Amino acid sequence: AVVSTQSGHYGRAPQDIEAKKLELKAVKLAEENQFDEAEEILNKALTLSPTMPSLLNNRAQVYRLQGRADDAFEDLTNAIELSKGVGDSAKQAFSQRGMIHMLRGNEDAARSDFEKSAALGGKFAACQAAKMNPYAKLCNQMLSRAMDELQ
Repeated sequence: AVVSTQSGHYGRAPQDIEAKKLELKAVKLAEENQFDEAEEILNKALTLSPTMPSLLNNRAQVYRLQGRADDAFEDLTNAIELSKGVGDSAKQAFSQRGMIHMLRGNEDAARSDFEKSAALGGKFAACQAAKMNPYAKLCNQMLSRAMDELQ
């Protein structure tokens, strides 16, 4: 799934309006698995509005779907910086970056990003952070052992 196109405080300047239109077009293309075309349009939108975090989130998603995790990670980190770690764009970027950390086997960084996304209202991230909580893991292990002993 492609990230939402929440505009936050963007959208007033003519170049932001045009960038949003391009973003919507790119999201539609990505949903149709036309990733190269979506990337091209998002690149054009970023030329118009280089500080719009949702553009970076969506391009990161396209990169991830193309198997380009390093490029996605870089865009997500930039989106977090541009959003100052607040709002929908940050929530989604933290969650996506957490997934990349998971794929790379970096559980501490993944948990940190999921917790940050969860604090911003990310439900998926909240579930992931809870699963990764070391105390919850320990409790689950102990409960599993106890259940095994009872059977």
